[in-house]
Amino acid sequence: MAIAVIAGAAWVIFDSPASVPEGGVRLSAPGGDGPIFIVVEPGDTAAGIGKRLEASRVIDSAANFRRLAEIVGAQGRLEAGEYEFLPGTSALDAVVRIRDGLTAARVVPVPEGLRMEEIASVLEARGVVKAADFLTAANALATTGTGLDVDLLASRPRSATLEGYLYPATYSFSRSVDANEVVLKLVEALSTRFTPELRQEARAQGLSVHDVLTLASIVEREAVLPEEMPVIASVYRNRLVRGMPLQADPTVQYAITARPGSVLEFGYWKRQLSSQDLQFDSTYNTYVRAGLPPGPIANPGIEAIVAVIHPAQTDYLYFVARNDGSHAFSATFEEHESNVRKYQP
Repeated sequence: MAIAVIAGAAWVIFDSPASVPEGGVRLSAPGGDGPIFIVVEPGDTAAGIGKRLEASRVIDSAANFRRLAEIVGAQGRLEAGEYEFLPGTSALDAVVRIRDGLTAARVVPVPEGLRMEEIASVLEARGVVKAADFLTAANALATTGTGLDVDLLASRPRSATLEGYLYPATYSFSRSVDANEVVLKLVEALSTRFTPELRQEARAQGLSVHDVLTLASIVEREAVLPEEMPVIASVYRNRLVRGMPLQADPTVQYAITARPGSVLEFGYWKRQLSSQDLQFDSTYNTYVRAGLPPGPIANPGIEAIVAVIHPAQTDYLYFVARNDGSHAFSATFEEHESNVRKYQP
């Protein structure tokens, strides 16, 4: 496959290799500990490949590589291609990777809670695709829906972007991947995790997929501690039931990026919001507009999505940040004011 999601993989990123010189081996730097790239040509034998791997310090023993290739039945089944290894790789791992054709790829972590533009920048920084190409492909697919999960996008307004539908995970992209494939894979990853069963649970509660992703994106931006996500989600769901404005700072941060010069001066997430910011006229500003904003403000992970569908059972309506990443929650405005004085003097 051109792309695969790596479940539970460490967030390790390697630099892209330059061309590989004759001999089939290129170290990232002379004597360094970085990635080593090995080229396997059609017809190469296990013995020959093993010798190159040993000479380049990928494995300790070419003889072990050859014997293991025989044991696992990989003789004659070693796939040609360019492979990336780190020094000290086990001979068995090397055999299996070459047998299965797991060629060199760009491993890219896409963190939770980023905007589309930020994801685009991550992909460009890792040499996967240009940021502009990614955004162009995302906007085109948002319009056509070609290749996308119809049920997943059924409640998304036709004019909306794919903000919120690009799943954050660690991905492995082939060196020939194009922007359209990248967008499709990120949406496909969300489709896999936001299962039909979870979608049905949400709908039974009167929440569309778009509603869930919108609220989950706010929860994702608010929460520092994952264990607090269901509690934060309960606050917002309680407010929605009571017709109270959400008054979520991340929605203001998202909204004010439309103000000329704001992103250049403050980035996408302005840390200190002014009273003027809180009054910024935007459908995304939940201080001036009741209910949910028109769509997600970022791309949430599955923990935030599940928290919205299965919020904690509380009567909380307010919360304020402590200094350790946690929040103090309260059911009344009087309690909230007390917490503000205590934790935000």
